[in-house]
Amino acid sequence: MPRMMIIANYLNEKQPAIERGMKLAQRRGYTVEVVGFCYESLAAQGITGKSQQAEARRRILEAHGQKLEQLVSAKQLPGLQVSVKSVWEKEIRNWVVRQCERRDYAVVVKTGHRSETFVYSSTDWHLLRECPAPLMIVCDRQWRKTRPLLATLDLASRSRVKQALNRKVIETAKAYAAVMDCELHLIHAIHISPLLTELDLVDEHSHALDIKESLTPVVERLCQEYELSPKQFRLKRGPVEKVIASEAARLRAQLVVMGTVGRRGVKARLLGNTAEHVLSRLRTDVLAIKP
Repeated sequence: MPRMMIIANYLNEKQPAIERGMKLAQRRGYTVEVVGFCYESLAAQGITGKSQQAEARRRILEAHGQKLEQLVSAKQLPGLQVSVKSVWEKEIRNWVVRQCERRDYAVVVKTGHRSETFVYSSTDWHLLRECPAPLMIVCDRQWRKTRPLLATLDLASRSRVKQALNRKVIETAKAYAAVMDCELHLIHAIHISPLLTELDLVDEHSHALDIKESLTPVVERLCQEYELSPKQFRLKRGPVEKVIASEAARLRAQLVVMGTVGRRGVKARLLGNTAEHVLSRLRTDVLAIKP
């Protein structure tokens, strides 16, 4: 049976990741592993002996685990298999990545904390770049059946990796839309260089029309392959992150499914990637999928 990992970052009564993850797991037939993390610098608190530290960790983990069990029990759904684990770990993303490399997870679910500066990257950003499993970052808001699902595509790319990722996004989005009983919409952003437009080297309007026309066969092929309607596709001009955010707001989408190719190191800090830029603008749930 497929597994879902739910990360419970903070021990408070409101746990969107637990609540939303369990509802999704029940619909998709997943087993659930809820993982909570805790860590204290014991030496800084004057607890220096090995036996003292071991006993302190044991007691902290026990208290943390009991609280986590209570939170999970309050969200329990009928027929859902749920296990709870309290982990002593400072670097959450390292533990999650190692665990996903050892075991297969259909999805990892986490409540989003969407703030980043150049010098600080949150756990969310690290997981977007490094987590091998699909990552769902949820917002602190309720799902509503009337809200559709939005899938983002790069229809213009000739890269085999990105074309394969498009198909993976469509397949995943269709499956989620089916279990969530909601409509599916698909968006492609037509990027036109502002500099070329400013220098009158490109007519933005006519070039966008040319691109739409060139992508018509691609849309038709995907419609036939995945039993979709051309009306479900929208090709919109503008920067990718702005197009996706504005379309999600227009539709009041409850979930945005997108493909992401993670970067690491200095390049990741300087450039980021599309998913990270989009996530900083969205105020809805996001499911990020890697190739």
